Amino acid sequence: MLVAGDGTCQALLTMDDRAKDIAETAQPPTQADQALAFLRDRIIDLTLEPGLRIDERLLVDKFGLGRTPGREALNRLASEGFVVFRPNRGGAVVRSLDISEFEQLIEAHQFIEAVLGHRCRLATLGLVDKLRDIQSRYVPAVTERDFLRITHLNTEFHMAMHATLQNQLLHDFALSVHRRVERMLNYTYRHELLDKTRQDEQFRLNLIQHDELIESIEKGARTDFATRLLEHGKHVEYRLVNLLQRRGLNADEAVF
Repeated sequence: MLVAGDGTCQALLTMDDRAKDIAETAQPPTQADQALAFLRDRIIDLTLEPGLRIDERLLVDKFGLGRTPGREALNRLASEGFVVFRPNRGGAVVRSLDISEFEQLIEAHQFIEAVLGHRCRLATLGLVDKLRDIQSRYVPAVTERDFLRITHLNTEFHMAMHATLQNQLLHDFALSVHRRVERMLNYTYRHELLDKTRQDEQFRLNLIQHDELIESIEKGARTDFATRLLEHGKHVEYRLVNLLQRRGLNADEAVF
């Protein structure tokens, strides 16, 4: 709804309002949309490993995708930074990530979390309930070590807060960053399986930090929320950086 005041119109959308608007304007997913979501998930969960060539035969024979929606999905994945086209290799290749790109990703992640800390509309109706619902689904995903679902739910948690900014450009940028972080996290979680006790502690801490963010939102405590969000972001980055340090990568080597 729009409320006029002091000669201006201020948008005051609740979470239900936003969901209703999306439902009214959203179109059923096309075959290309479905192919995009499927292939993106296979790249994020590392089923399609970095450096793997994705050609029409793979799309049709292994994944049962049509050629046209498959090609369109690859074009969109290229724009998202997940694949690159290599004509000399006969198609698209799952993109690797080197140290410099990893550093850029960390910087972008810090930026969107800083913006969110200062601009999130904490009083948005339905936000706390939405975040608690995501938390309730996060716990069994951790128990089952369903890494793809864990990363998707983490993105959903953060994007629910970003939605309150009501800025589509910032929303799209944040979603792009979180999706790339998802692939890094899936890679990290796989390697952390060597020490499941440590991994359990990291997941437990992540859940606690999410609960603390919800508490800050519920209280309307802006400074506390921004501080905790920054600490939460640093925790995610610590897990990623710690893995790279343990692997002893050089600056010119690919992260994966």
